Amino acid sequence: MSVNIGLVGAGTVGGGVVKVLHNRFSYFRDELGLDIKLSRVVDKAQERFAQLPVGDAVCSSDINDILSDDSIQIVIELVGGTGFARTLVLDALKKGKHVVTANKALIAKHGPEIFEAAAASGVSVYFEASVGGGIPVIKGIRESLAGNDIYSVRTIINGTCNYILTRMTAEGLPFADVLKQAQEKGYAEADPALDIEGGDTGHKVAILASLVSGGYVEYESFPVEGITKISKDDIEFARELGYTIKLLGVIKKNNTGLDVRVHPAMLHKGHILASVSDVFNAVLLEGDAVGQILLYGRGAGELPTASAVVSDVIDVVQNIKANAPVRVPMDYYRTGRRKGIIPADQINSRYYLRFTVSDTPGVLASIANHLGEQGISIASVMQKEGTGTSGVPVIFITHCASESGVTRALSLVEKENYVRAQTQLIRIED
Repeated sequence: MSVNIGLVGAGTVGGGVVKVLHNRFSYFRDELGLDIKLSRVVDKAQERFAQLPVGDAVCSSDINDILSDDSIQIVIELVGGTGFARTLVLDALKKGKHVVTANKALIAKHGPEIFEAAAASGVSVYFEASVGGGIPVIKGIRESLAGNDIYSVRTIINGTCNYILTRMTAEGLPFADVLKQAQEKGYAEADPALDIEGGDTGHKVAILASLVSGGYVEYESFPVEGITKISKDDIEFARELGYTIKLLGVIKKNNTGLDVRVHPAMLHKGHILASVSDVFNAVLLEGDAVGQILLYGRGAGELPTASAVVSDVIDVVQNIKANAPVRVPMDYYRTGRRKGIIPADQINSRYYLRFTVSDTPGVLASIANHLGEQGISIASVMQKEGTGTSGVPVIFITHCASESGVTRALSLVEKENYVRAQTQLIRIED
């Protein structure tokens, strides 16, 4: 007996899913013993159907064609967003259909509601493609590393930002120029805000943090900072100091709680994540049993993301065949198990601080004094020549210090008459 699939959304990723399924149907049947059928495809842009190998799937523009078809056991949601997609997923679950999605915003913002609905109906939700595209990070955490307490995740998980920072580093160009270049190449959207302001990374980090903590980490509960304030000067100064700048998602479990954040970070050039370039993604995991593991690959795109979606479909079909519809439960991902996050001002880190100040005697001593009053120890100082009246850049690298102490020190420094521009703060991740 075949397992019937209904696909909603035949755009870039959805089209990729149709192609991958078409190429692998015979393998799934002959080698894995899984009889899978793409039964229906729904998309408002019906001209897409003629461009895809849909076979004998019934194509239409009405989502009810899938929801009302009792023979369809798996619904693949690839429309994106958190409005229509949320309604679609909840309706599918209530009708007892399994759901496979690539929608990170949906899982990050409405995960508890969705997983509770799935549990109530005795079906499952799979979401491998929501984090890291074709990189098998979700299954890795849920299954392959189930014997570990994963206490650290550091990840470069947005290809747009990584491409921009890579090109700024390689070509010495300002942010705006490289963003335009990324848009022309199709690596950045016409409205790139979700990527460059850190939201996309934040959604993915919220999902990963929930998985490794065994609870629900709310997207709005941790600080998210993008790359729009990173200047070509910061890129060059980082290079001189032996560092590179990346947009990093950080998850750490320690004695004081769960530390979750998204922000630009300076990585030493020898750090394993420092060499992750262009549109590639990487997830660096550390577990108590396995140690350190790096997952690396293309985090987006038609076929890499489709690969992850199809892998979820195979898992669900195998579960159905084994009469184990909820083989990997997600009951812990609910509002009642919301995880508290260490407040941002309580974290400890090393810092890169770039002050823009007037070239007058006593400035360095004044800054050092304000830092010292807050218990911040200075590791090194670099002063560069300035031009005109815009001020000169002075870079301080600190030893490990509290975020609250650094914030207080900066507020005091910026009250001084010698300050010419807002101070740039970038955390250093060792």
